[in-house]
Amino acid sequence: MDAELPPLEGVVFLDIETTGLNPYRDKVVAVQVRRGGVTTVWREWELGEPGVIEGFFGFTDSVFRKRTHFVGYNLLKFDLPFLTRRAEANGLLGEERWRILNSYLHVVDLYQLLGDHYVSAKLFYAKLAGRTQTTRNEDIPTLYHQGSYQKIEEYIENEMQSMELLYQALLKQDFYQRLVQLRRNITNR
Repeated sequence: MDAELPPLEGVVFLDIETTGLNPYRDKVVAVQVRRGGVTTVWREWELGEPGVIEGFFGFTDSVFRKRTHFVGYNLLKFDLPFLTRRAEANGLLGEERWRILNSYLHVVDLYQLLGDHYVSAKLFYAKLAGRTQTTRNEDIPTLYHQGSYQKIEEYIENEMQSMELLYQALLKQDFYQRLVQLRRNITNR
């Protein structure tokens, strides 16, 4: 097992936007990935929810999953389970796709590292880079229902850039370097 966070070139940042928190009644509004400084977004208002999910699966099929790590916040408890349920609801979830979402993707969940401090850390590093966040995640359902897609797009780009900045900062932190060294010491015994 790898003892370190993967280097930036092996990372795909992943996030989803939804109309709510319940995958049985709410839907996916957007799935976005960021790789190599470029954000790709599949938008429900252009593709429909099945098209968004198909777009994401197409992306996962295009990357070498053994060398790619999907990094995001709360991926394990929200994003991936939500995508799994919505893929199922849209008739898009076969056994292979279930495995992709639940077993084959290498996932680094920043929630596991930062807990509830993720938002404040992300905002701190974004502010250092001169970025400000005017839209909040909880605003997305209202913006979607109002048809304010441009605001959602701006939020997504800001969110993905901020996530990348936070990840880069984490790689340099002393506490992280000490954690990596401790893990190496334990695994090399």
